[in-house]
Amino acid sequence: MVRRHGVDPADPGGLGARRFDFPVVLIDRAGPPGAYDSVVLDNVAACATLVDHLAAQGYGRIGGLFGSTSSTAQERRAGYLEAMGRHGLAPQIRSVPPNAAAAMAEATRWFQEPDRPEALVVSNGLILMGAVRAARALNLALPRDLALAGFDNEPWTELAEPGLTVIEQPVAEIGTQAMRLLFERIERPDQPVRRVVLSGCLVPRGSTGTR
Repeated sequence: MVRRHGVDPADPGGLGARRFDFPVVLIDRAGPPGAYDSVVLDNVAACATLVDHLAAQGYGRIGGLFGSTSSTAQERRAGYLEAMGRHGLAPQIRSVPPNAAAAMAEATRWFQEPDRPEALVVSNGLILMGAVRAARALNLALPRDLALAGFDNEPWTELAEPGLTVIEQPVAEIGTQAMRLLFERIERPDQPVRRVVLSGCLVPRGSTGTR
């Protein structure tokens, strides 16, 4: 496993080296295999859904911009690669620290290259924000010049012009399942570790309009 910026993507919080005196349930990250109960999104399927949506809209040169430090980004990258291969498309991947400033800088460079993507999938809301800022700085219209899709149905993604296509996570269900696992762990501390995997929902908007 490659470490970037001193962080192990499989265990970004260093949880594998810690022991707690109280029950722990992780959300959004599974942590070290078999160590903690967790509730996570099916990140592979969710990112594949974004690629499938863009391919159905007529896009062929689909890039992927992924965070460089988390297991979540790795899983979404795997979903991107799976779907690109299934559609017979050549992947174009870049990685950045998972913040808007780094994403904007990388996207700005990428968008000015001759073979820049026709469409871009990004792995979290901050990277999505950075990509939007880069497109605006270069006067690229969505989706005429660039289609854009990402994760997390934050209020600003609907208000952006045009609205941004995203995967919406089942936030309420994640919380409900996490509390269920926690109460069950308190009642039966020696039971096997459980991992609940939930599905995301595609929210299509104007940023991925038909070519």
